[in-house]
Amino acid sequence: MVKFLLIATAAASLAGSTVFSYNACLKRADRHPDEALEMAMGALQDGDDPGAEHCAAVALVGLRHYGEAAKRLDALARKASAGGAEERAQIMGQAGNAWLLAGQPELAMASFTAALGLMPGEAVFLIDRSRSSALLKKWTAVETDLSAALVAEPGNVEALVLRSSARRAQKNMQGAMGDVTQALVLSPDYPEALVERGLLRSRLGDKAGARKDFMRVLEIAASEDRKTADSARDAALTAQREIERIETAPKKPTLRVTQ
Repeated sequence: MVKFLLIATAAASLAGSTVFSYNACLKRADRHPDEALEMAMGALQDGDDPGAEHCAAVALVGLRHYGEAAKRLDALARKASAGGAEERAQIMGQAGNAWLLAGQPELAMASFTAALGLMPGEAVFLIDRSRSSALLKKWTAVETDLSAALVAEPGNVEALVLRSSARRAQKNMQGAMGDVTQALVLSPDYPEALVERGLLRSRLGDKAGARKDFMRVLEIAASEDRKTADSARDAALTAQREIERIETAPKKPTLRVTQ
């Protein structure tokens, strides 16, 4: 839900209603999206209210009606009443993420492109658009967007890991390893970077090194610190699957030389 909570400036521009409480609606959407949707739709019966429209979309995301949420967010971002260019770009970016959740990467790409039209060169939208392209296996486009994101934000660990993955998909192992190595220098226990290096090591035949990386991800996921553990949850699923693959892979027969 975090990606669907607006930055402070955007929230302020949407909270101007004198009757409808935008902040209260958003708070309710986090735990009771059905109640938040009812609250927002009630406010919209009294006329156009950007805050109510945004809260309705956030509530729809919570209810997993991703396509409908994306349509509402897209329409809202096109209204001047939603705020300035930055605020509208944030909303358009949220539309893109809703389209991704709906399994519509082509529509997501269009939304992120529109967001970049409002905020050219913004790293977060370049990274999000690269995810859309990756789902469509458009690896050149993925790498182009991530390289642009790294120009805007040098050392962005997420962008480095994603570009490593794109380069691996294009069989550019040297470039991929360079990116993930840099990412791990910047953030040694970044779970997705460890998984990516493990995948690269496995592809290059270094099964022991790969297993070490995957095991480290499982250690992070088992941390007593809940925030740390949660950050590694998805990566741990991949790590566990790859460890099982390594351990069940048939061993190549050893040739014996007889004299």
